[in-house]
Amino acid sequence: MMKFWFALGLGLGYVLGTRAGRQRYEQLARSWRQVRDNPAVQEAAGLVQARAENAVGAVKSRIGSETSDPRASASAMNRLNGSRH
Repeated sequence: MMKFWFALGLGLGYVLGTRAGRQRYEQLARSWRQVRDNPAVQEAAGLVQARAENAVGAVKSRIGSETSDPRASASAMNRLNGSRH
């Protein structure tokens, strides 16, 4: 996940800092939309999302069944669900 955010920041920094101007930005935006809207990319993204959801579900069930301390289990489940508290 860190690589994703790094790549996103790198790309955003390039787009915002480029001296090529608006034309280059529009060209990059068009290219990004073409990639994003490509059916093969959409299919791959759907598969990755489904696998990630399955993996999270498996981890949640293992945490619930393998943890003897209910507080530790609740803390881990909160982290998986996105809660920081």
